[in-house]
Amino acid sequence: MVDLPSVIATHLSEIIRLHADELLGRQEVQRLLDQLARNNPKVVEELIPNLLSLGGVQKVLQNLVRERVSIRDLLTILETLADYAPYTKEPDVLTEYVRQRLARAVIKPLESSDRTLSIYTLDPSLEELIKNGLQKTEYGSYLAINPDTAQQVVEALRRAADRAMALNVPPVIVCSPLIRRHVRHLVERYLPNLTILSHHELITEAKIISLGVVSLGHEA
Repeated sequence: MVDLPSVIATHLSEIIRLHADELLGRQEVQRLLDQLARNNPKVVEELIPNLLSLGGVQKVLQNLVRERVSIRDLLTILETLADYAPYTKEPDVLTEYVRQRLARAVIKPLESSDRTLSIYTLDPSLEELIKNGLQKTEYGSYLAINPDTAQQVVEALRRAADRAMALNVPPVIVCSPLIRRHVRHLVERYLPNLTILSHHELITEAKIISLGVVSLGHEA
């Protein structure tokens, strides 16, 4: 039996964890930057506001927190933004560069105690379908596929996630860097605990175990 206060505390903790990105406002980001600037002033001065606005940094940090990527290594995050902000100001694209730089930290919580990482990959035809659905605009790119197909993709990923959890391993999907964030956006409302990685983020010394290939038909 679990006592009622513990149940309520656990529930509240889960709610806060799921919506932590919404609590990361501009004022909170400014405090983080001020703290970092005490020991690394040049990094902050170079990035803000010359290369990226405070709001731009906030959106990248919110993207990371939304996918449960730790932002403790703020120095590395800002250095990465300073490297790539001259080429793009799109927060989603910058987030991908930061994730790749933080790859080892992203992967570590997904590894088992015996140093293995269990993953699903996407069928090439499914990857191609998603790539073909990408639409570019002046504000960035977005995924445009018909609702029925989108639902099929979500259900295929749900089946893979259920199988992974039945094996008592974190549900992890690996796909190409081009579509990673779009796949994540597609499933985040329905499968918040599903981790979507790109091939560029598979930087680990752990043994990688393939659980199968996700397709619109079935998992091979």
